[in-house]
Amino acid sequence: MDSNIFEDKKILIVGASSDLAAPLNEELVKSNAIVGLHYNTSGKRLSNYHEGSRIKKIRAHLKSSNDCYKLVDSFVNWAGGINILIILIGGIKEAVSWEKLTDAHWEHDLNVNLIIPFFLAQRAISYMKKSGGRIIFTSTASASHGGGSKSMAYGLAKGALDCMTKGLARECARYNILVNAVAPGFIMTRFHTKKMNRSKEQLRSRAELVLLKRAGTSKEVAEAIMFLISKNASYITGHILPVCGGDWL
Repeated sequence: MDSNIFEDKKILIVGASSDLAAPLNEELVKSNAIVGLHYNTSGKRLSNYHEGSRIKKIRAHLKSSNDCYKLVDSFVNWAGGINILIILIGGIKEAVSWEKLTDAHWEHDLNVNLIIPFFLAQRAISYMKKSGGRIIFTSTASASHGGGSKSMAYGLAKGALDCMTKGLARECARYNILVNAVAPGFIMTRFHTKKMNRSKEQLRSRAELVLLKRAGTSKEVAEAIMFLISKNASYITGHILPVCGGDWL
């Protein structure tokens, strides 16, 4: 895909320091788009990008609706608008059995995977109503299969995100705002290696369950996102696109 089709598009990537974001950042930054790179606590993974008229790094800890509004407003004030919002944040508080889930687990997983993405989209939509736009959420392929045994709150939050994707697509179609989500499956990121604390043997066994017999890559997820925000996807909305190598078939 010719990345120059995004030239002068105003794109905010929330969670730009995540594993999934790395190849996406690279493609969009070199496309002559106007890109906001959001990060939370550490911007080390964005150190190769130098701020200028087309790149801005924005640090923000997102815990409330007001935090979300401030982030979107900050980007819009700098860029002069917003055409595309890509939300890559997500995660779990702790990998535990559903029998050990506490209020803290639920509050964290629902907030980071559902509530914060909603308020980010809500604010961006208020700006996009005049000229249209694209919103991309990040779900998980396991959400439609009951989630993982040690990530039930996360899976349920992502299942609700899928519902939200369809609901907002329906509500925003009148403004030519297309709302979609990517749903990564088993992708080799820190989520699986560190957060879920899987050993090398467990990772190999998990890969064997995928039809393609391997883990996916962040680049493959990025390519799906690039498609959904491109002119080639101008008639696609309310869709949750699995990037999972045929898992669960």
